[in-house]
Amino acid sequence: MATSSASILRGLAVKGVLWRRYLDFAVTNVPFYLQPILLCCWTMLFYILAAPARRAMLTNLAIILPGSSPVANHFRAFRTLLSFAWTIAEAATYNANKVDFVYEFEGREQLERLAATRGAIVLTAHMGSYDLGAALFAKKFNREIRMVRAPEPDTQTAEHFDRTVQRAAAGAVKIDYNTQGSLLAFDLLNAVRAGEIVSIQGDRAIEGVASAEGVMFNHRLLVPGGPFTLALVSQAPIYPLFIARAGYRRYRVIVCEPFFVTRSDRSRDAAIAAAVQTWCGVLEGVIARHWSQWFAFASPFMNDANP
Repeated sequence: MATSSASILRGLAVKGVLWRRYLDFAVTNVPFYLQPILLCCWTMLFYILAAPARRAMLTNLAIILPGSSPVANHFRAFRTLLSFAWTIAEAATYNANKVDFVYEFEGREQLERLAATRGAIVLTAHMGSYDLGAALFAKKFNREIRMVRAPEPDTQTAEHFDRTVQRAAAGAVKIDYNTQGSLLAFDLLNAVRAGEIVSIQGDRAIEGVASAEGVMFNHRLLVPGGPFTLALVSQAPIYPLFIARAGYRRYRVIVCEPFFVTRSDRSRDAAIAAAVQTWCGVLEGVIARHWSQWFAFASPFMNDANP
């Protein structure tokens, strides 16, 4: 009985699986004209309950929009959380009903280059429906993708997410979880050398996993260091790629110019530091345009703020 109660409580947590199951039920049983009302109500509830995520969004907004009003930032943070609610609801709708989505492309030429590249690293961020985007890319270009994610705090939530992505991608996306002490780095190196595409979220470091320091919006932050080490060893290109929601069932795929991590006459650390700053510059530009789409519910910025 105690185990059962604990399982129920974990499911009811903000990152628990019960909310995801409720969403799956709602998108197939609630009339579409009522869904915006429900999304607003549930977003308000989560905005109140998820205090750590709310504080992180307010911290990020104060840095992205210096001088902005703290009161106005609460409305902006709610807007960000509502954007997140829409993206996961639309992803659930796609998986349940296979409805059509409209995709706009910014950097289509780079996307075509990525699809034709043998061995590449995609650096993305917690923006838009990046999971659904990876699945659709894999199907459109007939390419398998290794998606690396931070581990979910709840096992059932992770299993639910894995099943959802596998259904959307018809098995073309393999999910790996970046955990401390794993041999994942060697697996990813072998995958890139074998010609696969590896997709990694590069906007937030994971505790206990190698990180690198960069500067964004004139503030220091920590990002994952693994993608840059992987790029240096494999000499594979890094493609910054983002997906931003542009409207109802409409998304914009933003693919930026690829870059390499090269040593030349620099030390290994200097080469990685330069690549990290290149990535931070690209990420800053995208977030500045789409700040309400950045779902960073744990702030990557360091407490001492300015560099």
